[in-house]
Amino acid sequence: MRVATESRSFNNDVHCGDQCDWWIEDDIVTLCMIDGLGHGERAEEAAKEALDYVSCHLDDSLDRLFSGCNKAIRHTRGAAMSIARIDQNDSSLEYAGIGNTRTMMYGEKSSHLPSSWGIVGGGYRHLHVERSDLSPYDLVIMWTDGIPESIKLSSYDRYLLQDEQQLAKRILEDYGRMTDDATILVYAKG
Repeated sequence: MRVATESRSFNNDVHCGDQCDWWIEDDIVTLCMIDGLGHGERAEEAAKEALDYVSCHLDDSLDRLFSGCNKAIRHTRGAAMSIARIDQNDSSLEYAGIGNTRTMMYGEKSSHLPSSWGIVGGGYRHLHVERSDLSPYDLVIMWTDGIPESIKLSSYDRYLLQDEQQLAKRILEDYGRMTDDATILVYAKG
């Protein structure tokens, strides 16, 4: 398993409202992408509080995890959030998202995974949980809206697609907007 991340704050601020992290427990990998609303210190505060909540509730179902985080960060400005859980034993993926973070599987079967409307910490009506199988060579890529929704991975050569850290760096360089914070995470099984 390999995970790479890259981030850039708006105007090179010391605070970045776009945060991500990942954890592994009992062959379950949890990937989390957070975009605190706006940018700057208050956006970073919302994102970090959401990550802290997720890290302490990894055993919860995605429904409970999102609803608990929604309550826990209600005093902040809120955040968009997506979580992907990958079972490394059976190569299955479980995914849910609220707001405008983006997630895609890229490989044998490439697809964008949908997020539901709303704001974690500000409320949402429905959480759609998506389940899918991963092939051994699929990448899971998650990013914030500081990078456009449509990125063309087919334009990168196969060597770059096999180097997750360089791929994350290049996507941020090629697509990252200078008008917002931006963060990307790339996961490869092996």
